[in-house]
Amino acid sequence: MNAHTRSVRRFGGVLVLLLFLAGCDSAYRYFLFSPPQPEFTLEPDIDMMRQYNDSSYSVSKDGQSVIFDRKTFKVQVKYMSDYQLNTVEFPDDSKDGEYSANPFTYANWIDPRLGYTPNRFSVFKVSIFNYTGGKLNYDPENSFLVTDRGDLFSGYGREEKTSRNQSLEGYFKRRKGASGVEDEIHERRMGIVRNSVLYLGRPIYAGDNREGLIVFDPLDESVQLTKLVFENFITGYDENNEPSDFLTLQLYFKRVQVQRELIAEGAVRTDTATVRQKRSISLHRVTYKTFDEIRSGIRENWEFAEKALASIARFASDSLQIQVTPKEASPSSTELEESPVIFIFTGPGDPLFDEEDQKNLRNYIRRGGFIFIDNGVFTTKYEYTARMEGLLRDLGTAVDAKMKISPIPIDHAIYRAWEKMLELPPGQDDLEELPRRHRELTGLFWNDRVVGIVSSKGYSSIWSKGDIQKYESQYVLVGNIIEYALKQR
Repeated sequence: MNAHTRSVRRFGGVLVLLLFLAGCDSAYRYFLFSPPQPEFTLEPDIDMMRQYNDSSYSVSKDGQSVIFDRKTFKVQVKYMSDYQLNTVEFPDDSKDGEYSANPFTYANWIDPRLGYTPNRFSVFKVSIFNYTGGKLNYDPENSFLVTDRGDLFSGYGREEKTSRNQSLEGYFKRRKGASGVEDEIHERRMGIVRNSVLYLGRPIYAGDNREGLIVFDPLDESVQLTKLVFENFITGYDENNEPSDFLTLQLYFKRVQVQRELIAEGAVRTDTATVRQKRSISLHRVTYKTFDEIRSGIRENWEFAEKALASIARFASDSLQIQVTPKEASPSSTELEESPVIFIFTGPGDPLFDEEDQKNLRNYIRRGGFIFIDNGVFTTKYEYTARMEGLLRDLGTAVDAKMKISPIPIDHAIYRAWEKMLELPPGQDDLEELPRRHRELTGLFWNDRVVGIVSSKGYSSIWSKGDIQKYESQYVLVGNIIEYALKQR
């Protein structure tokens, strides 16, 4: 049979197959051409973290990392998706299919049985910063990953001879062939492992930091929730230079689907992974009646308050990557429970809150809510600051007698929850150079946590103008307040 005949027969076979498929049910087409496998990642599970009521735990501004901050030192942990490992961390080692040198993923190889690329491992990046604390250290082999399916995965060590349990070197040795190419790939993989995977090394001294990857077995597709436990995290050494002080860190993550989006024209890359969808929250403005309204029957003009909340929502959506829905509700409404922050923007009239209103506001604080009160329309009809501080104090002490009202120092965590601030931004009172201006905000403190603020600065008047560029620092303030409330709730 000559080459021409073989070519014609091959073409005929393909044509017959195509004609056959064209008349088949869609189920056959689905079987032969399966749809792309959805991508998933892990992001911090804020709901689970809140159960600990430990202010040391928080979430990074981008929503991707769990942070454990003890002021003298900080630990930050982020899940590393295969997309991140292949395209950002090790792009040059993730292009050769099953012969790729990237040790943490299957790179661009597709499993012919599955029709997609499975996960090889579960990988996290750990960053440890020692600011002024004692000597720190961390052993990844003392870490384990727990899932809602009941799995318990211990951390991988690096080399076989130094690992107490499983090691990455042993994993790849068991899968290595006998060819010279296999030997070369194995050495390249182990070189990356030695350069990037954490191990128990020398202590981390004050002023130093350490960063690297920790590795566990892959998660089953049915897993939705995981807990990463750092057992015996070393926070101090004794006089014999032996570890003596330890902590256990528990970090919660949840499984979310990755979204893909195209980059605008002119971008260098054509696509990227949106690791998570925008967080969606509601922010409520509390509506109320005043004594003046009741006496006169004329409703006050609240247009400034409506505009202020609308501009806050726009700012949060653009800068904080939070999809905000601005709403109004009475102080007795159960809808307030939806909001991490509720805003009370006061006008010229003296606010009237009855017992039912105050009961609901107390319950809101008790359940982790945050109240921000601001003087939007300056008046001399009543002592605004004293009355509002009194209201907030009464609400707080009814929840816990230990709550107290006091000025918030500029180095408090609320001023760096999203972006660090070195001073309080000017308010409307500063812009108008009014007398008796306050230089600090007053906070309702529940231990070290701020759960409410009284402001006489008139920030709501500034926000109502909607000029985010001109009043950037005032919007940074509200960004910090929202992020702080989300982390503390």
